[in-house]
Amino acid sequence: MWKDLSVQWQIVLEETWEAFKNGCLPVGAAIFDDNGELILREHNRSEEKETVNSTIAHAEANAIRRLDSHADYDVRKIVLYTSMEPCPMCMGTAVMGNIKHLRYGARDSYCGAVHMMDTESYMKGKKLDYTYVGGEIESYQIIIQSYCELGQADSGSSVGVLNKFRESNPHEVEVAEKFFAEKTFDRFAKAGSKCEEVYDYVLSNV
Repeated sequence: MWKDLSVQWQIVLEETWEAFKNGCLPVGAAIFDDNGELILREHNRSEEKETVNSTIAHAEANAIRRLDSHADYDVRKIVLYTSMEPCPMCMGTAVMGNIKHLRYGARDSYCGAVHMMDTESYMKGKKLDYTYVGGEIESYQIIIQSYCELGQADSGSSVGVLNKFRESNPHEVEVAEKFFAEKTFDRFAKAGSKCEEVYDYVLSNV
């Protein structure tokens, strides 16, 4: 439940909820220094009016692009948290941005790219500390993202995502389908509900 989450994950999931409320793919990210202090927070901005190129406005890439590489913190010691496993673009951006430490809440069975640490010779030599968390965070992420994919069921990519999620997380997709039929997340957004309320509601129904 929400009270059991670290402050880092609470911030990331707040960004996930912010993305959903803005009509974007619900993925959140945040960067912390080696003492666990917040440096910056971001979310997917694919549907925001100010976004110039919606196809690459992913949460992780947005965060890394904003990171000041000339600041007084050691970029090799900071930690990037993200609610969803990075795609190939975000994985590459993180590695090229010297992000050595990354925590991701949910595995992305559709286009997750953390496996590149083991398959790409360049990345193998980087000694990357990219760690999957899973558990309740994964359940929440898969449910809210599947909900959004269901809303775009006429899109070939959304169908592909849902099919993969059904293979890896069938129960979560089933919950998302129930929520979608009841417009659960939309009702929470319309009511101005805080992320902690939404998170606890979702987890109590998993």
